[in-house]
Amino acid sequence: MIARLLPFIVCMLFTGLSSWAQDDPNWTYIKKDNTGIGGLLHFMIQGDPFGNIWTGGYTSTTEEGSLVRISPQDTVYTNWSTYDEDYLTNGLIYDVDFDSTGIIWVATASGVTTSEDGFEWTHYDTSNSTLLADNTKGVAIDSADKVWMVANDDTPSLSGVGTFDDTVWVFSTFVEMGLTSPVELNDIAIDSQDNKWVATDGGLLQYDGSTWNQFTTTNSALSSNDVLEVSVDDQDRILVLSSGALDIYDGSDWTHVTAADLPVSTLNANSLDVRGDQILMTDASNFRLIYFDGTEWFAEFVNYHMFDSFIDEEGNYWASCSEAVIRYDGSEWTRFTQYNTGLPSDFNEDIFIDSQGRRWFANGNGGIQVFDCPAWEVYGPDNEGLFPNPQTIFETTIGTSITEDGDGDIWFTYDGTSGYAIQIPDGNYNDYNSWIIWDNTNSVPELQFVEQVEATDDGLVFLRQFSANTPMYDKNTGTWTVWNMSNGLTSPPDCLAARPGGGMYVGRFQGIDVYENGSWSTIDLSPQGIGGIRDILFDGLDNMWIAAENGLWKFDGTTWTNWNIDNSNIAANYVTGIATDADHNIYISAHNTQIFPYYGGFSYFDGDSSNTTFTTFLAEDSPLGHKQVEDIEVDEFGNIWALAQSEGFSIYNPNGISGFECIDRSLERTTFSITDVDGNSETSFWGYPNPFDNSATLVFTTNNTEDHSLRVVNILGQQIFQKDLNNVQPGRNEIQLELTDQPAGVYFCTLATNRTVATVKLIKR
Repeated sequence: MIARLLPFIVCMLFTGLSSWAQDDPNWTYIKKDNTGIGGLLHFMIQGDPFGNIWTGGYTSTTEEGSLVRISPQDTVYTNWSTYDEDYLTNGLIYDVDFDSTGIIWVATASGVTTSEDGFEWTHYDTSNSTLLADNTKGVAIDSADKVWMVANDDTPSLSGVGTFDDTVWVFSTFVEMGLTSPVELNDIAIDSQDNKWVATDGGLLQYDGSTWNQFTTTNSALSSNDVLEVSVDDQDRILVLSSGALDIYDGSDWTHVTAADLPVSTLNANSLDVRGDQILMTDASNFRLIYFDGTEWFAEFVNYHMFDSFIDEEGNYWASCSEAVIRYDGSEWTRFTQYNTGLPSDFNEDIFIDSQGRRWFANGNGGIQVFDCPAWEVYGPDNEGLFPNPQTIFETTIGTSITEDGDGDIWFTYDGTSGYAIQIPDGNYNDYNSWIIWDNTNSVPELQFVEQVEATDDGLVFLRQFSANTPMYDKNTGTWTVWNMSNGLTSPPDCLAARPGGGMYVGRFQGIDVYENGSWSTIDLSPQGIGGIRDILFDGLDNMWIAAENGLWKFDGTTWTNWNIDNSNIAANYVTGIATDADHNIYISAHNTQIFPYYGGFSYFDGDSSNTTFTTFLAEDSPLGHKQVEDIEVDEFGNIWALAQSEGFSIYNPNGISGFECIDRSLERTTFSITDVDGNSETSFWGYPNPFDNSATLVFTTNNTEDHSLRVVNILGQQIFQKDLNNVQPGRNEIQLELTDQPAGVYFCTLATNRTVATVKLIKR
């Protein structure tokens, strides 16, 4: 047989949200449902041959979700979301399986989806294939890499079993299976003899390739006809789960496990997995994980509703749940949730991009997050202890602001009674012991409800609060001062902005209070009619820009210029944020959510005072996720990040989204025993260690001594190594691959002759 190989497709596109953005390389999105473990509901959990864990994160209110790969080795989450139909068309995922070369098949509520590489996906449903039912509850691969699935339909007579022969689906309903009435199909498993076993509400079905057999309570020792799940162990025993018992069939005899055999009074199990002599069941109605470790049975209480279970290669017990994916190693629990694996919520308070290109988010329901692509860390009280929650008393889930001072320290704040402000020296966020935690017990008593933090370039850090109090920390002296309307401020502040050279500008309703050289002064903006200042920015030419409730304003030191909806094509008059880039272009977020018709978006232009033409995107006529854009940033790749209220972050780049190459959506593929077209020679190809640091060893065994060639490319498809192999020996051959001068990332190594080709993927740390 000629094995199916990994096609050489190397592209990188972050997942998208809106129908506008499908196939649009200029847009992408970061949301809670396409980061971390995705949405709240996780109906399946499974592993692959490489030790990765797969689940599906689904949000029923939006009907959005992701297929999620969890890499336990480095705790990286990869998402294939429904926001772009080039990936999945339905986020309600019930099962996955892999063929012998690593091709993935995904069972969803609307059909079966497959991919050979992780980039290109093919979907089969009742509209484009011979399938008669879409609601696919299980998928399994036989020894010949033939795909089998079970699916249900609202019309029970259309429910059935499908198999794919690389071209078309053959679908069998209860009539073709020789049953007297329709059944609901729940699961499918395949034993080493390629018998197919199907769990139904009408008993257990067996298909030996020619004949269907039905096991029921009347013709076998099956405990119940309502079979929920079926598995096959390494002895080819069939494990059959019903709500009250686990039945084990060895081909001739039945044995039973009931509550009487377990450390529980009742058994209402809903999922099953087996590996070696380990057995795992989840009892959703009683919130219990029930497992057999090879010697005895145990039961552990779990405070989640569980849907599916899995035992990994190391013997850890996994369950996919409502709101979490959990792992139990026999003594300790690890909980992976929306609140500790990615963006916790689509409601956000701030975005900040630091000098090292890391993205920081202040989140209304998760605290503070850092996205150091591709890894996430989450600092809040709901992160299950995976990362620090620096609030020791009076915790809050609301993170409010992030900044970086002139020394490279990162600061972030929370909106709580204790006024937490966290200082991370040199921005080394994963050096948790170095964090400096400021609250109202070790700074000033007035430190509470911090809404914004901003730092000057000469060592001063200002913290704007809900009240008029504005604490200031002087890093040079290690002292704190509280500024308010009795000693410098003229009214409660609305925003903070640092000016190069040490000045801090504090925006208020119709003016700016300025702290510079140890004293305060004020700028009255009422003569210009500027009101409701939301943001202030100084560009590289020292122009002052003001985001106000009545448009965008610029002061060049002499002249004021205003842009509004009457004299330009700005997105809206209520300007909420300003950003600039190295070329002095100006970017603004703006919206009108006060007077119907509501609208909003973002705009950018070259900053020329005489120019009234912006490039503007409004939510109603573009892929922008929401009209209420509250903040704007531009990263080093030219990506524009728009904080779209209630819809996470919409990201736009007129030259195409860039900078997400760190997210590896390729599938790990193994190609063994690659037979040439004549069937006369075989080659096996692999590499180790994987992942590697600087060098790896590529190994291939072959009886083909003709010339081989080796080609190595990076994730962008750029060739970085090529070598012709002219002295191939029968048996084992080794090649040392030295990539010290290459960055960390994914590399594809292709070994080819005139008749064979094989590809392996290596990861450099």
